[in-house]
Amino acid sequence: MSWLFPLYLAGAAAILAPILLHLRRRPPQDRVEFSSLLFLDAQTPMPVSKRRLENWLLLLLRCLALILLALMFSRPFWPSEQSVTASASRASLILIDRSASMRREDLWKKAVAEAEKLVREAKITDRIAFAVFDRELTPLWTFDEDRQAPANRLTTFKSRLEALSPTWAPTHLDRALIAAVPSFDSSTATLQKRIHLISDLQEGAKLDALRTIAWPAEITLQVHRIDAAVTDNLSLALAASEAEDAKVRLRLSNSRDSALRDFTLAWQDAPKADGIAAQLPPGASRILPAPPNSTNATTLTLTGDKHDFDNRVFITPPQPRAVRLHFLGKEATRDEASAPLYYLARALQPTATLAPQLTADEKLPTQAPDIVFAVGNASADGLRDYLQRGGFLVVAPTDATLLKALGFDLTIKPDISDDYRMLAEVKTEHPLLRPFADPKLRDFTKLRFWKHRDIAGAGLETLASFDNGHPAILSARVGKGTLIVLASGWHPADSQLALSTKFVPLLYGWLAAAGFSHDPAATLFVGDELPLDAAQPHTITDAEGKTHNLKPGERFTAAQPGLFNVQTAAHTHTLAVNLSPDESRVLPIDSAKLAQYGLKLANAADSTSDGGTSDQRLTASDTEQRQHLWWWFLISLLAVLLLETALAGRSRHTPAATA
Repeated sequence: MSWLFPLYLAGAAAILAPILLHLRRRPPQDRVEFSSLLFLDAQTPMPVSKRRLENWLLLLLRCLALILLALMFSRPFWPSEQSVTASASRASLILIDRSASMRREDLWKKAVAEAEKLVREAKITDRIAFAVFDRELTPLWTFDEDRQAPANRLTTFKSRLEALSPTWAPTHLDRALIAAVPSFDSSTATLQKRIHLISDLQEGAKLDALRTIAWPAEITLQVHRIDAAVTDNLSLALAASEAEDAKVRLRLSNSRDSALRDFTLAWQDAPKADGIAAQLPPGASRILPAPPNSTNATTLTLTGDKHDFDNRVFITPPQPRAVRLHFLGKEATRDEASAPLYYLARALQPTATLAPQLTADEKLPTQAPDIVFAVGNASADGLRDYLQRGGFLVVAPTDATLLKALGFDLTIKPDISDDYRMLAEVKTEHPLLRPFADPKLRDFTKLRFWKHRDIAGAGLETLASFDNGHPAILSARVGKGTLIVLASGWHPADSQLALSTKFVPLLYGWLAAAGFSHDPAATLFVGDELPLDAAQPHTITDAEGKTHNLKPGERFTAAQPGLFNVQTAAHTHTLAVNLSPDESRVLPIDSAKLAQYGLKLANAADSTSDGGTSDQRLTASDTEQRQHLWWWFLISLLAVLLLETALAGRSRHTPAATA
């Protein structure tokens, strides 16, 4: 038998009171003289040492009543086998944070030591599992392994944690906790389930995904927060990078509790005079332009605090990608203001990401260009094979000769109307017209077409139409290549296209469709996948100098900040990967905030080695409420009191014996 409130058993000591009262029996002290007592002899009082218990049955009943009262208030119950198992053993999952913020001071060592303490204090009947997390959860020891070899848990813990260290990834605490819930398998069904979270609990940790789940009521979370001795932290992050003018803007932040103000910002290995030395108040954030880069460095460094894990920003160096373009026509027309080549050469200007190289000749060059333009009756020699191998051809034909040579049975008739035409319908969702999806470029009311041809036939998709219903821009796939057919040229003799604001976006949209995007590289953080062409193999050299050979379709995730060199058969370029700015928000949050997301937090007063006193009491309370053994003690108490009352009354009316 067990007791829900065993402290009440101490009340059984009250049985001493009836015994002492029975032994006391002090004679009356006041004397009253009566005349009738003169003929009686005085009796000598009995000494205290010779007094004895006379009414044993009455004394036992009164003592039994007190004992039953103490037993009733202690709430007895018979523990079932399930409750004994649950109170004796528990299933604990230990989660250790190894995100980038754990690189500060000796936080990682403290976290490992705290986890080792939990493993040491666990009983052999407990089930233990442990895992590490940053952006994702990585199991190291499962409940199934622990069930098969519980004696090896500590040795395995030391060996597997010894090979690990904090990563550069951000803290996705929500993903880790959600992924931890299914770790409790069927072998832990009858055990008390608890997750021990060991983390610095910095305010930059991701928690939003916790709102999307209902936390299991049977799993409690106990937080072991690891705090740094110094909370000062200056951080550096990339705010904006303008590739056109090579301007770099940075965001500097200082933690709220910081005692630091002074900082120095400079390019790596740059002269000290080129750096920026200033002050930043605690809790402030400021946007600053990068200092002059006289050494063409790619790394900016911030100095001024002890936590330097977030004091570097990597900048992608200027690397315009060469694009070979060819115009099927005479080179001499490059400087003629009425020629199509004149406007094509001036629209295709170099940018920070692209370096167009436009050549002109009436024949296709030996080395296949990336894009070919043709206006009028251009030669069709080699164009069909060029398209079959994956070329990109833009033509504005005056008759059907060129298109028939490419395998299309079409008719092309000139529009004999004296009126101009306008674009009436444009499929802006098509990849070849993607620039016009921007509402700022969707207005074609100022664009006039003086001459156009009526192209009729099968095999071509209409992307844009004139206001008379005739196709304006058509497209088709030829082998691996792309064909674009224009019903009107872009030069002034045919239209206003070359003189409008739509011409340059249209050309660069075609370049992007051909695989030469002029958009600046997206800002990449640790844990992001590098943007790769799924159709080509890649050779990647990471920030540590290691080489990774990827097959077509394989993905690559950046595991550390730095510069990554990406090489394909066509070109080579460099990508910059930086630390997530959220990892710089290192001030700890209160663990009670996790309760706002529906998590069931363990009582802070509960220790790891107490065997789960609160959880055991909850299980015992459920068992006691089902059995109601205290009712039987109450009934027995009432019966004893009735018997005691009857016996005491009978003893009171019995005449006393005379001497």
